[in-house]
Amino acid sequence: MRRFLTVLALTLSVGCASTSSNAPRAHEHTFAFLRIGPKRAEFTGEPLQELMRGHMANIGRLAEEGKLCVAGPMGQGNPDPNLRGIFVFVTDDVSEAQALCQSDPSIAAGVLAAEVAPLRTDKDLLDVLRRGMEFEARRKADPSIPMIEGMSTYALLVAEDGARASKALAPLREAKQIVFEGEFGGAREGQALYLLDVRDLAGADMLLTPMRGALGNHQLYPWFGSAELRK
Repeated sequence: MRRFLTVLALTLSVGCASTSSNAPRAHEHTFAFLRIGPKRAEFTGEPLQELMRGHMANIGRLAEEGKLCVAGPMGQGNPDPNLRGIFVFVTDDVSEAQALCQSDPSIAAGVLAAEVAPLRTDKDLLDVLRRGMEFEARRKADPSIPMIEGMSTYALLVAEDGARASKALAPLREAKQIVFEGEFGGAREGQALYLLDVRDLAGADMLLTPMRGALGNHQLYPWFGSAELRK
């Protein structure tokens, strides 16, 4: 399963680093946490591989239709092995995003499960989708470009108190060490998401040490995505 989730980031997760000093969050999307589903143990061998092929085909279709703008798996050292990856959809309609998740064969079969929540970001992730499709066009035009080229690791920070975290992370925002950030809605109202420009969790821990006390309760996850995010 790790192999197919690693591929999620290859065509979709490209964008640009956060540059705003006050981090306005004016762009409405929906976010999905992908976790191991309740029927994962029922699938092995070729049936599982078939679901994974359908999963990847569905990602490509949603990207081409302009519906899925970011996707990627959790990286090595993930403290929550049940959390496998993320989606960010262009739509701000939670019901539509849930239906798009169910169009994924692996989610429909219960191999994966998706938790969907509104996400208001500081970046227009439609640009992420555009750049991702441009990369895919270049790769198709030049078969020598490997899918893995340009991939990198980051840290995903989920803060329980988004307002508190936003203040605490101001130095990282000024230093452009936050790739993008957003506020959750729905059942996660008040929580916030930050993609940190670090290579691993050790780097994230070091980066956050000076502000740990002011940050409040939070979770850190290693995340695997395109190196284009750093541009």
